[in-house]
Amino acid sequence: MMVWLLLCGASLAFLLPLRHRPRFGGRLALCWAAALPVVPLQGLGPALPGVVLGTAAFALLWATVTARFCTEQEWTACCYCGIWLLPLTDLPYELWHLIRDILQEQGVTWPGTPAAEVVVYLAFVAVCYTAVYGTIARTMPEERVYHIGPRQLSSAVVLGGIFVFQFLTLQRVWSMPEAVSDQLIAPAFLTQLYCLTLLYLQTELFKKSAMQKEMDALNLLYDRQRQQYRVARQNVQIINKKCHELKVQIADLRRLAPNADTRRSLDEAEQAARLYDADIHTGNEVLDVALTEKSLLCESHGIRLNCVADGACLRFLEPGDLYALFANALDPAITAASHLAQRDRAMIDLLVCTRQGFAVINLVYPLDTAPESPKAGRYELKVVRRIAQKYGGTVTAETRQEFASLKVLLPLAENTPQ
Repeated sequence: MMVWLLLCGASLAFLLPLRHRPRFGGRLALCWAAALPVVPLQGLGPALPGVVLGTAAFALLWATVTARFCTEQEWTACCYCGIWLLPLTDLPYELWHLIRDILQEQGVTWPGTPAAEVVVYLAFVAVCYTAVYGTIARTMPEERVYHIGPRQLSSAVVLGGIFVFQFLTLQRVWSMPEAVSDQLIAPAFLTQLYCLTLLYLQTELFKKSAMQKEMDALNLLYDRQRQQYRVARQNVQIINKKCHELKVQIADLRRLAPNADTRRSLDEAEQAARLYDADIHTGNEVLDVALTEKSLLCESHGIRLNCVADGACLRFLEPGDLYALFANALDPAITAASHLAQRDRAMIDLLVCTRQGFAVINLVYPLDTAPESPKAGRYELKVVRRIAQKYGGTVTAETRQEFASLKVLLPLAENTPQ
């Protein structure tokens, strides 16, 4: 029963900070119930090596399946959680055993009745798992999810195996005479602590490496979009020039008094020219280029872009920053709206204005709630945050029912880049 309680406590502390599946509590309780008749009574004293290894193998399998059943994790991440649950299950028992032996050697009075000892033991276990939940279990996941690769998983398997071997060693040492066991307990226990430390440091190093790769990708995306401004400006000018020339030619053809079929064709051509003559004037040339380019993209996807923008309030932004800001804000919105099954909902609302000493950018767009709909905007949102932070601003992203909103506040008084 003690092993089962430790297993339940470790799984609750380690899985609680992760992204849950629906009815997480019921799923976890079902897994606890499934483990109750199978877990052997290992933690009450010295056990045979086969029992210890069998318990470890079952705990690993149970923890992996439980993590998959209760949380939204990949199988590699679930196996990684299972490896972590092995030491978290054994360590409180070992610490309890060591503390009790040390206190007894110092002559400290221990709870006399078995019931009192069980109560103190359960309180100690609760304190241990509360500490686990508040430290490593909450800090190691990235956005409540583990991203585990083959190298990290292989290293974790080796460290977990060393921990189980040392636990087996401690089980055998505790059955030896005290004069011998005192000399062997400390090295075995320190080895286990080293394994846990390395397991934690390994996680942090892989997270740091992943963050560095993501930062390199963001820098590349940011730099490319800053450089894209010149190309976009030229393209918009060429489109506007060609549309103007086309309108002039259509007007010349109308003066030739064509027949009805020809007039109908000219009307269609003139309508197409008006659609692509989407030059937006906001009082800011850079913002005009960005919005004109994105309005053409919206037109090609059948999306209506409703824009009310005072570009003059954003003149303190560098041209590359201003273009990248709106490009990264609008791209996820266009992607989301282009995949909507209900085309009447395919519209994007953009507002740029000044309020109480701030330049406000407010973007609202629809979301496709279907599970298979593509998810976009992770890197783009980070670029928007980075640009806003450069000018001392803030970014707020919200999702409500079938709509998403993005709000950027940039202080007008402190308009110099940091």
